[in-house]
Amino acid sequence: MSKNCNNLMDRRPRSRLALATILTVFLSMVSVSSAQAADPVSAPVSPTASYARIADLVTLSPAIATVRIASATPLKAERAPDVAQGNARFYVEAETSGLIRGETVIAKKVAFLLDGPAGKATQSSLKRRSFLIFGKIGAQVDQFQLASSTALIEWSPANEALVRKVLGDALAPDAPPAIKGVTSAFHVAGAILGEGETQVFLETTNGTPVSLSIVRRPDELPQFSASLGEIVDNSASFPEPDTMLWYRLSCGLPNSLPDRALRSLEPTDAEQANRDFFAFRQALAPCNREAKRPF
Repeated sequence: MSKNCNNLMDRRPRSRLALATILTVFLSMVSVSSAQAADPVSAPVSPTASYARIADLVTLSPAIATVRIASATPLKAERAPDVAQGNARFYVEAETSGLIRGETVIAKKVAFLLDGPAGKATQSSLKRRSFLIFGKIGAQVDQFQLASSTALIEWSPANEALVRKVLGDALAPDAPPAIKGVTSAFHVAGAILGEGETQVFLETTNGTPVSLSIVRRPDELPQFSASLGEIVDNSASFPEPDTMLWYRLSCGLPNSLPDRALRSLEPTDAEQANRDFFAFRQALAPCNREAKRPF
């Protein structure tokens, strides 16, 4: 009896060790499986659309929504005669995930028209994907009209965050207006060679004055600034990229000063004003408003 008990006790640690080993392996497999299940294709950590592209869409669109596409059915060619060759017009049905901007409600399920490459590849690539769509809600709340054939971007946390940021910038009480053109410019030479200042006054869509200043001093880099107001503010700063003022200037300024803005200047002053304006344009981050089709 004592011998049998000893044998059982001898086996017990081994059994516990074996059981612990099996549990460890099992838990490891579960952990790996869980990690793989929780790690689908990662969403981009950075926006896939530029600030300027989003700003174009935001300023054109009284409504912005997030949707998940359920189906995309191509229309017959006779119902879409204006579609470019090789493309088709799709009747898209989608489920609404949320309304980011809008003066009215939007239905849980909406439909809209979308142009894209003809073929089943477009249909399958759109289905079950989530997008941010820009445009306006139709006469019925289950209808949506895109601002353009490319007025949608793939949804991601980064893209939605950028849309909300741009929307906030555009709706801020002190948001700079769109630029219509240049009203006037003048240049004043300094007391010493290489010194001078150019000021450029802009026309805007809502009449809010915007002015640019370019100050040059010998052996120094030019100082650029943009002011919102009747008087040029010498303490104003140069617009940072991906801000609404930068967008209005970088995407709205002409490439050169118009002749009418220089007609009151002497030829040498007009020439210098043009050079200074060009330098200001070059110093701005470029306006990248490329519209990439996400399908």
